[in-house]
Amino acid sequence: MPTSEFLAAFVDFTPDPTAALADEFERLAVHNGWSRSDLEYRENRGRFYASEFEEHWGTDATKLQNWQALCVEVKIEPVPQTITRCRKALQKVHFNLVDLVDSRRTGVEARRFPSVEALRKYTKKNKIFPKQAAKDDGFLKALLRHIFQRTRNSKNPT
Repeated sequence: MPTSEFLAAFVDFTPDPTAALADEFERLAVHNGWSRSDLEYRENRGRFYASEFEEHWGTDATKLQNWQALCVEVKIEPVPQTITRCRKALQKVHFNLVDLVDSRRTGVEARRFPSVEALRKYTKKNKIFPKQAAKDDGFLKALLRHIFQRTRNSKNPT
């Protein structure tokens, strides 16, 4: 569900499409009286983050154009011509999903990290995309990296 559909449920909330993702959700949470410790807060945070990703890149993992649009966004050149090649190319680049969405909202380019370890250090301190929301979406799931646990081959998405 795109962000516009998610936010339509909150008729008295006026969204700011240029605000950073976390800031906008915090504003929505305060507006609705959600506490960070509440399940409602966590569930809506996941829905909001996923809906924002969907707004920009879609949800259909079977559409080549969705994969290619993401490759263009993270500056993979040349743009792969198959989904398999897009997935493989995306496994080799490391970027924070929250920053990627924010790049569309704020105009600030998402930073690429040289390794999963560098991404891990940054993400733990800064911006965490709700894991369950990403796992529920086939397209987003392919972009996940192991952040809180080290694995033998931490380049593979979870």
